[in-house]
Amino acid sequence: MDKINLNQTSVINLRKVKADDSGKICGPKAANLGQLKYIFPDHVVEGFVIPFGIFRKHLDNNMPGTQGSYWDYLNDTYKRADELRKANKSIKEVDDYQVFRLATLRKAVEKMPLNKDFIAELEREFKTVFKTSMGHKAVFLRSDTNMEDLKGFNGAGLNLTLFNVLGKNDIINGIKKVWASPYTDRSLRWRQKYLLNPEYVFPSIVVIPGVNNDYSGVVITTGINEGAKDDMTVAFSHGVGGAVDGQAAETRLITKNGSKLLSPAREPSYLALPSSGSTVEKYITFEKPIL
Repeated sequence: MDKINLNQTSVINLRKVKADDSGKICGPKAANLGQLKYIFPDHVVEGFVIPFGIFRKHLDNNMPGTQGSYWDYLNDTYKRADELRKANKSIKEVDDYQVFRLATLRKAVEKMPLNKDFIAELEREFKTVFKTSMGHKAVFLRSDTNMEDLKGFNGAGLNLTLFNVLGKNDIINGIKKVWASPYTDRSLRWRQKYLLNPEYVFPSIVVIPGVNNDYSGVVITTGINEGAKDDMTVAFSHGVGGAVDGQAAETRLITKNGSKLLSPAREPSYLALPSSGSTVEKYITFEKPIL
């Protein structure tokens, strides 16, 4: 907690974010992407970051149907959960109470009016970074919390990322959905094993344009197939989101002496990103390798 800077309440250009900002003003995805943008400025997309502080500022607004703010409601939830534990209530009873309360909070955040100055800043940033008005450029809204990539816990996939969102209202509503996603049942249950202060989970958001790909994939790691520290295992699929969404991907072992096919691609469909926003499903045959 001593590292987090919640006073950063303005949108930040991706070019101004570096790796050591992780856990301070934004999550590790934004920080590391900003570092890559610094090192390879012509090979990483333009974008901007909505830092922790903007989300935290919105939590101070009055929560409809309550006598206080969203932040008050969140803290009261965890305070009451602690009281239930001290009263020797069962784990299920405590969890059920938290899940119910956080479901109410999640729905409230999804309907939360965004501050007018924040919406105005979003519109300015779209024109500055993407050279067009908000609603004319499809973007990814990438969740990026301070509770990710920690020792013993990576948090990958616990929170929401929205693909290729185009319309202005869709972007505004999408931001609220991403902010609300840490309060899902699944996200809560995973975090509870690690956090003493779960109210201090803050999402930042990476806003970058959707980039359509013929194929995409990941370098998985080194040394897992033949044990050599210099070899790499890679997996690729057609379209976007390759090898990270459960596809039967083409997987290869790359060494100093060449590459070895471990498994061929066997996924008949793939996702593409049209300029009109959202995604479309396309189909492919298997007579040629991807890599």
